[in-house]
Amino acid sequence: MFERAWSLYGMENLLADMIAEPTFVEALLEKICEFNLKLMDIMLEYPLDGVYFGDDWGQQSGLIMGPRLWRRFIKPQVKRMYEKAKSKGLMVIQHSCGDIHELFPDLVEIGLDCYQTFQPEIYDIEAVKREYGADLSFWGGISTQRLLPYASPDEVRRETARIMRIMGKGGGFIAAPTHAVPQDVPPENVDAMFDVFLNQEKYL
Repeated sequence: MFERAWSLYGMENLLADMIAEPTFVEALLEKICEFNLKLMDIMLEYPLDGVYFGDDWGQQSGLIMGPRLWRRFIKPQVKRMYEKAKSKGLMVIQHSCGDIHELFPDLVEIGLDCYQTFQPEIYDIEAVKREYGADLSFWGGISTQRLLPYASPDEVRRETARIMRIMGKGGGFIAAPTHAVPQDVPPENVDAMFDVFLNQEKYL
């Protein structure tokens, strides 16, 4: 929703018009949502387990547009898409880079099942697991920003195991890199991460 809108006429314009031209922004997002819902009609003809939505709302610290504007402009349209998926009995997965912790209660309320991508350099992972682990599953956790590019293989193993122990407690965690693995990540670090994934009885 948000990414499609700003890609059409600019990030600065969209954020400014949330204040200056709110009626226009509401109409634009509603049109984008209607297009998405038509795509979902086609997609939902196929046997699926869930629907994966992608929209980056966060920065490294906090939301791009803030919670008040997200709730006014974006939440109503996202809710419509979630409801269509839920009407078919499907799981709902949401990708958003950045820190969106302020939205977790809203996302749970409108039907989110799994949040991706879970970035450990942004979140207090123990606090998030404690507060939202009963309502949300988390996907990610292995940092492509700091851990995989810069750590040693042994550090990758230790940190991967630590995150999996915390986030996997009681279930509700898909251990994975937080994003596409950059090309500058040493191959031995990717191997170290998979070593933990494939040999959990040894590391966890």
